[in-house]
Amino acid sequence: MNPEISRRNFLKWGGLLGAASALPQALRAGVLTPGERPPALLESDVRRPAVCKLCPALCMLDIRVVEGKPVGVSGKAGHPVSGGALCPKGGAILQDLYHPDRLRFPILRKGERGEGRWERVSWNEAERILRTRLSGVLDADKPERLAMLAAPIRDIRHELQKRFARALGTPYYWEWDWPLGEGPSDAFRLMHGSEEGLFYDLTNANHIVSFGWDWLQAFPSPIEAQRAYGRLRRGRAERRTRMVQIEPRLSVTASKADEWVRVRPGTEGVLALGVAHILISEGLYDEAFVKRWTRGFREYRELVLREYGPDSVSAQTGVERAKIAELAREMADIRPALAITNRGEVFTQVAVHGLNVLLGSVGVRQGVLWSEAERHQLSLPGGSLPSPKSRLENSAHRLPESLGSGSGLDLLWLERVNPVFLSPEPERWRQALRALPFIVSFSSFLDETSELADLVLPPHHGLEAWQYGFTRTIDGDGVVSFAPPVIAPMHDTCDHGDLILRLARSLGDRRIAEAFPWKDFVEALGEAAGRSGTEAAMREGGWRRYAAVPAATVSAAFPALHFAAEALNNRAVRAEPSDDMLDLQVFVPLAFSFGEGAHLPYLHSVAGIHVGEEWGSWLEIHPDTAKRLGIEDRKEVWVESPAGRVRAKARYFPGIDPSTVAMPLGLGHTAMGRYALGVGVNPAALVKRNFEPSGRPLWRAKVRVYAA
Repeated sequence: MNPEISRRNFLKWGGLLGAASALPQALRAGVLTPGERPPALLESDVRRPAVCKLCPALCMLDIRVVEGKPVGVSGKAGHPVSGGALCPKGGAILQDLYHPDRLRFPILRKGERGEGRWERVSWNEAERILRTRLSGVLDADKPERLAMLAAPIRDIRHELQKRFARALGTPYYWEWDWPLGEGPSDAFRLMHGSEEGLFYDLTNANHIVSFGWDWLQAFPSPIEAQRAYGRLRRGRAERRTRMVQIEPRLSVTASKADEWVRVRPGTEGVLALGVAHILISEGLYDEAFVKRWTRGFREYRELVLREYGPDSVSAQTGVERAKIAELAREMADIRPALAITNRGEVFTQVAVHGLNVLLGSVGVRQGVLWSEAERHQLSLPGGSLPSPKSRLENSAHRLPESLGSGSGLDLLWLERVNPVFLSPEPERWRQALRALPFIVSFSSFLDETSELADLVLPPHHGLEAWQYGFTRTIDGDGVVSFAPPVIAPMHDTCDHGDLILRLARSLGDRRIAEAFPWKDFVEALGEAAGRSGTEAAMREGGWRRYAAVPAATVSAAFPALHFAAEALNNRAVRAEPSDDMLDLQVFVPLAFSFGEGAHLPYLHSVAGIHVGEEWGSWLEIHPDTAKRLGIEDRKEVWVESPAGRVRAKARYFPGIDPSTVAMPLGLGHTAMGRYALGVGVNPAALVKRNFEPSGRPLWRAKVRVYAA
């Protein structure tokens, strides 16, 4: 390559990029008045609203369309969820739309399952095949032979799919849990009697103590988490919110906190109970709140005082006694303190939320609130799901084990889920799916799970279809967002909602047909929009916001909070650290939130920015640990556990406990298109299946690390 030419080209491109970047700066500087748009570059240069479906947040976008083709994307100003901002995934949505490996038509398996041989079929033929399979389930009067596994995105098609499951009578309809990115719903259910409507009032908090939740990266709505952080740090004159992050690794949230408290992996809940010990023994808890609103305090108090004294907790967590006492006294002093965690081990969830109950931080602003916004989420008339009727384990995560015990399942219906990639010991899913009689997958890409299907049906892209969905803001408000198609479908894809309606009418069962009275999806959408008062605005796109219930009603809504001490007796056994075995912490970069996105090239360039890595996996290891093991920075290493072995680049990272190593989740695909295939490794292969009583897996492993 000629260096002079390269230099000239670089300078030319630098000038062009500089000029392009000046436009947003000019807008911010007030060259244009607020709300005024720059003149269109072409007569056909228009902006169209859209709802992003690359994660459950359902932010609204502004799509720039030139001569009928989407060419640019920005956030929709004023939207209650996004506030007009974009996360990395939203910025990559056009790469998703134009992806060269996006499925363009229905395909049917030829040859052995997983062999990779497919043939194109028409939509009529695809529907006939699927209708025949569904009719077999109905004719045998065995609805438990059908199972459905769906993405947890609350839009109108999702509701049609749930209704279809109810109408068919299957007891097995699951929504896939996104790994490592949910709030502590198990603790809410155990301690409040319900998880519905509960949320952390993060935006207004005075004092946040996070036990292991990297919430600035792994929050259900990443844009809102970032906006909340800005408000907490700069948005209020009366107080700068104090933030403490407790975890083994210096995550993004830990790096932005006032203090990072390093603990040994898996001991965050133990530390929370150590804090509770100080609060109780020194009389720092809210005794009036506990007496009036709670049950089970005596059993909880006895357990905490007996087993979680400062010496014991310090030995288990690696946190000094003085720091445990300091955390407790600070939480008692800065009220209401808010203790948060994600949906990890139930023991940890209950231990952490117990601090909110002890301190009276439930039912008050800046603490844990309850919202009625969920009652505004999209719904269509229909009964509740039937109860399970067979031996099949009623947990999607344990489905492979159930299939191995002769479940009698004939048909598995998958909608935008990839458990073969996003599960501990993913090979168990691969083997279980190979044994099923028939699998249909609704997917835009041939991912690891769709590769094992018999029939793969690509839906319209989100920008090619009507959108109408519900989400809850970080402040507890409900938001219904809606938009017409940005462009007509580019390929021979189908609207998932229309397909369900056609199947319901063609199965020959009057009861099922009557449950779906609409002639097409647009008519069903119109009825749902009419019930929410948004029908007239559908063609323009927009949103409707439903305010959360005032804080004063929250305590009355849950008059008997339970400390659930029995859940604290079920702590998973944690092996002690040793010289040759290290704890593996799996984390999810914002670019690959919910474990997805590796098929989009742009996301590879931003996932590992904190260690200067892109287009590959890395292993974060403390320099002292690495030198003890003879491992050099930036050199390849093997990471091995009883479940499997993967190869990655070692990166020295002082911000991690010496007994711990960390790897990102989201890379290591064996499918999913050219930009994902073979890039990096999947740490899920290192994690053995280890289930909570709820059926959810624990993402933890012990590993050996050695030079490759």
